[in-house]
Amino acid sequence: MFSFVLASALFANCLGDELQLPRTSFDGRIVGGIPADITNYPYQVSFELNQRHWCGGSIISPKWVLTAAHCVTLNHLTLITRHLNTVRVRVGSSFREQGGSVHQISQMIMHPIYNIDDDYDIALLRMSTPFVYSNAVQPISMTTVAPSAGTAVVVTGWGALLSGHSPSQLQQVQVNIVDQQECNRIYRLYGGVTDRMICAGVSQGGKDACQGDSGGPLVSSGKLVGVVSWGAGCGRQGYPGVYSNVANLRSWVQSLTGVV
Repeated sequence: MFSFVLASALFANCLGDELQLPRTSFDGRIVGGIPADITNYPYQVSFELNQRHWCGGSIISPKWVLTAAHCVTLNHLTLITRHLNTVRVRVGSSFREQGGSVHQISQMIMHPIYNIDDDYDIALLRMSTPFVYSNAVQPISMTTVAPSAGTAVVVTGWGALLSGHSPSQLQQVQVNIVDQQECNRIYRLYGGVTDRMICAGVSQGGKDACQGDSGGPLVSSGKLVGVVSWGAGCGRQGYPGVYSNVANLRSWVQSLTGVV
């Protein structure tokens, strides 16, 4: 599997017409999306590394952001936690690396059972100072029940469109929850999907999360249902995106944050 890395080879694997689709973490773009305004998705954050957009995330309280575990590691080996001065969170802006307000991170907590197969792919970021809520900065509630197959869901993030153009504005795309057994069948050669994962996509392909979108929100009826995690290629027909299942992992988040 290809982990969350900065290597250009990974980016090329996702964009190219490879014969064998690599399993890759969603490390930068919404495929087939349209521009979005942060006031419609005020829970969306940009998790920055060295002042550059690195991952997405979701505000769940004044001091906590929910993201993917692979976003707080480098090559699954070196914890970014060792370098807190290089990471921060930007909120309240529709545009990558500009506007809104920037917040320092005091602590990053990766799920203790997270592994390189992206099971338990969830993490928490604690802010040094609380967010000030506004029409562009708001928390989102976590779902208690995973949405059923066919449910329309929205994923948001920053990055390039399918054409290769790289707008700086937030993008959004609507996809549908895929039946769990069907997704497990699709990904059987990749080890399948676990109860900590849910899948979403469209049958014809062309709409998906992809590289930079990692850690970002998958939302249904105003509730956070998933966290952008991994997939085979980006927007490939027959290969839905795989997301961390918030309903399944919610108790871990609550135990650390007290957020209900």
